[in-house]
Amino acid sequence: MRIEFIKNFLKVVETGSIKRASRELGVSVSTLSFQIGQVEKFYGAKLLKRGTNGVVLTEEGKIAYENMKKIVESISEAKRRIMEIKSNEITIASGMVGVNVVFNLQTLLKTEYPDIKVNIVLRGAHDCVDGLLRGEYTYAIVGDVKENERLVCEVVGKDKLVLIVSPQNPLSKRDVVSVEDLKSYPLVTLTENYGITTSIKKALELSGYSLEDFNVAYTVDDYFTLLNLVSKNRGIAITSLSASYKACEMGFVIAKRIEGLKDERDVFFVTTEFVLDIYRYKEIAKFIIDNLKVLFESFNECV
Repeated sequence: MRIEFIKNFLKVVETGSIKRASRELGVSVSTLSFQIGQVEKFYGAKLLKRGTNGVVLTEEGKIAYENMKKIVESISEAKRRIMEIKSNEITIASGMVGVNVVFNLQTLLKTEYPDIKVNIVLRGAHDCVDGLLRGEYTYAIVGDVKENERLVCEVVGKDKLVLIVSPQNPLSKRDVVSVEDLKSYPLVTLTENYGITTSIKKALELSGYSLEDFNVAYTVDDYFTLLNLVSKNRGIAITSLSASYKACEMGFVIAKRIEGLKDERDVFFVTTEFVLDIYRYKEIAKFIIDNLKVLFESFNECV
């Protein structure tokens, strides 16, 4: 069985149709059917159910599908790691929780490893982790991690969930804001790509609430859009203190502690086992972890 067969099988599952997948891949239906047969022969089971509405995975197929995804991801990651070593560069992806420390970290890395090019990208936490698994990023700094056996995580700091409001919002004048108070205002949230959304849901659940209990007026896919809506008093938002610190410092929004909310969360350094198998990357990972702990501790002392 060839890797091409596995990739094409995954495409069939993603499209839900052999005909549609054959068009997108530029191969004939008969060729694709042969490749599916070879994959099923390799796994020793019927993996797809064919019907008038397309194809769906069998129970055995679900197991094989997850295995095949890992195989393809692992190969892609290996190829990218090889390219990184050849080009002598690393990429650190950061969720908004790391925005106040990641560029300081970049400076420290350039001083310690002057021969290595250090790239920084800002993404939602879940996009950061997905990019790690695809081999697009070397390391990540996030406030929420989806479980995956290939990931290696370490807590490097603490963050708090806070309410941010416009200076014109009545809540900005309140000494105490409760979870119940938030129900009277339109709420701005981020999409599921952002770890903060998962953290908010967990915190609300631990506090006896659900996101559905509130008036979610806007769900946006960009943190700066969220800040803009809040600063213009179009809504309020529960968010990361670390992420909102600069906007608060500049007076665009005001942060308030929410009484009754389980507001503390961990900040994680994340990479893959594959990365740590490379000695120099393991050495750099330790350097990053040690310095992130110092940077987050210093930041928390300031706020």
